[in-house]
Parts: sequence; C-alpha cells; structure tokens
Amino acid sequence: MQVLRLKMFQETACYTKPFALKVGETYPLPPYSTVKGMIHEVLKANELIPFRLSIQGDYETRVVDYKKSYFIKDRKSKEFPIILDGLSGIDYSYTSMTAMPLYMHLLYNVQLVIHIAAEDEILQKIYKAFYSYDGHISLGRHEDLVRMDEIRFIELITVDESDLAHSMYIPKKIIAEDDLTGIPYRLNWTYTIKKGVRDWVKIPTLYVAQGEKIYSELFYEPIHFDKEGYTVFFN
Repeated sequence: MQVLRLKMFQETACYTKPFALKVGETYPLPPYSTVKGMIHEVLKANELIPFRLSIQGDYETRVVDYKKSYFIKDRKSKEFPIILDGLSGIDYSYTSMTAMPLYMHLLYNVQLVIHIAAEDEILQKIYKAFYSYDGHISLGRHEDLVRMDEIRFIELITVDESDLAHSMYIPKKIIAEDDLTGIPYRLNWTYTIKKGVRDWVKIPTLYVAQGEKIYSELFYEPIHFDKEGYTVFFN
C-alpha cells in the first residue's frame, strides 16, 4: 500500500480546542480537520477532496502566552476589532464589544509525521501542490508556520506488534479491546452547513503516548507500519 508521508516542524503551535473560551487550550496534535484544511488550502481546492489521515508527533514542552481577545455582546453587531497600538491621535471605542487578555497554551518545537491515503491521482496532486505552493504554510493559527522537512511516497506493510515512535491519534472504531490506554477526544473531520452553522462530523479518537507497545489483537484492522519505524492508523 503506497501512501504519501509528510514530515513537518513548527517552532510554536496552538491547535485550539472548540469552546475553550476562558483559556486558549490546545490539542496535543493537530486534529484531523486542521490537517485536512491545510491540505485543501495547498491544493487551492473549492470542494471536498477524499483522503484519509494518520497523525502522529511530539513536542518539547508547553508554554503559556497572553492573547488579547475580543468578545461581542450583541450577535447583531457589525463592529469588528481595529488594532490601533502605536498610533497617536486616533480615538475609537466599541459599544457592543469588549476585550480582555486570555492565557494561550502553545506547544514548543513540534515534530509531526502525517500519512495520507487516497487514490494515486489524488496523492500525485497533493505531492505536486506542496512543491509548487507559492505561499507560506501554517497549521493551527495563521501565525503557526510550518517547515516542510519531507514529502515522499512510501510503502506500508502490516505487522503483528509495534512500539509507537511518536504519540498519535487512533480512531476508536478500530480498537477492539479496552487494554489500550490514552486520552479520549472527539475530533472534527468534515461538516455541513445547517442554518448558517457548521455541523461537524466528529471522530471518537484515542491519543496514545509515544513508546506504547501495541499488538494486532487490540484492533479490528491490521497494524500498518512504514519501513522507517512509524506506526500508521488512518481515520
């Protein structure tokens, strides 16, 4: 089975959790929808491109920063924040907005390995799009820049057991036994618009730590493995 593998580095990143209003909490890895959005941006796609993802990686540490956040008190308000820091002689006030500093959790020195499974034609388009992309690539917030360290095709094999080279997301639908330990998440994947609001399809997932030893008996599907030591589970 041939797939496309991306290796990426981010000096800082925040993959913000939905509804984290008081503190900007981050997922330990980018959720499926965030990576999907990055790939669609690189492809300049205006429709949903079918592919599956395996996401793994680790970070050096987590730090805390401050962020000025704006809150709208009236849903019908047409006001929007205007940054006037450093400008003199300009007075602007809000009537239906307020601002306050919030804690923002940031991951520092993030290493990511992403495998993409799709039809060969789609994989070729993604491969060429990354090499010809004429802008900067970000993952998470707009300022969370990505350094692309590798884009290559690689063959997967199946194995009976494996030690996780990185922490990773494993979809719960393929986990057969409760012996696997990890942190449960419900990660966004795709959405439809209902009454002007995004209605997300969520994937129940287990975040499993680096070094965990896994066996084929724990899963409904085979354990995929690439020859450089990365275990792969697609969503």
